Amino acid sequence: MLVTADDFIALKKRIIDRTVRLESQRAAQLFERLVSSIEPRLVITNAGGAVEWLELTMSTQEAIRASQLGLASGLLDQMADIARKYWKASGPLPQQVLSFIKDPALRRIAEEDWNRVIGAAQREDAKTTAIAAGSVVEAIAIDILERLSTEDATKLKDHVNGLKKGRPEQKSIPSDWKFAFLLLAIGPDGLKVLGDRTHDIGHKLRDWRNYVHPPKSRKEDPLTPADGRLAAGFAEKVIDEVTGWQANGGQLVVPP
Repeated sequence: MLVTADDFIALKKRIIDRTVRLESQRAAQLFERLVSSIEPRLVITNAGGAVEWLELTMSTQEAIRASQLGLASGLLDQMADIARKYWKASGPLPQQVLSFIKDPALRRIAEEDWNRVIGAAQREDAKTTAIAAGSVVEAIAIDILERLSTEDATKLKDHVNGLKKGRPEQKSIPSDWKFAFLLLAIGPDGLKVLGDRTHDIGHKLRDWRNYVHPPKSRKEDPLTPADGRLAAGFAEKVIDEVTGWQANGGQLVVPP
């Protein structure tokens, strides 16, 4: 039996729907079965993430047994959110579907690389984690920027060049822009898709992605498992912020 995040939402509906509402003891038993079935497929990489999941599991179970329907409903939503982030399928399917990416090819690449991020972070393979995390972020940024008209893309390029925060970008096509320029373009000084803190962390990931080049790697200290977790966390934060931006309408406003 394959349990996914959607099953926790289905349980929530059974708990709050007056016409088919489950008795609390039976609902608690069903919840326990769902948790035991999904946990082997959760690959949680962030520090303290497993503790958060276990605490949330216990709180949800207690709320269901006590027939605290409103509390249980909200907790099940939280469990579904965590499960969507960390659910690992067997085979090529992504554990998190990045449905906000409109271009099918970019979405496939980003979902495959997010699988690599999760797997590599679990193995403490920091270099692979950082490189794959950068690929995820780059695919997301390009997908957003390619929604702009040619005129707006050029206007945005000129605006970011005027910030004087890096080497000027001469190419007009967003897919040809360097990683640092992409971050500036969708960051708080550009399209404002990403917030200040997320944007600032991203520039460290820019440096780590260069470890794919041997001449760069031999001049730097090896990446640590902690670096890998930071890279995975940054990619996850970008996914969260872009998901929220898309849910709020996904408006693209090029700075004047």
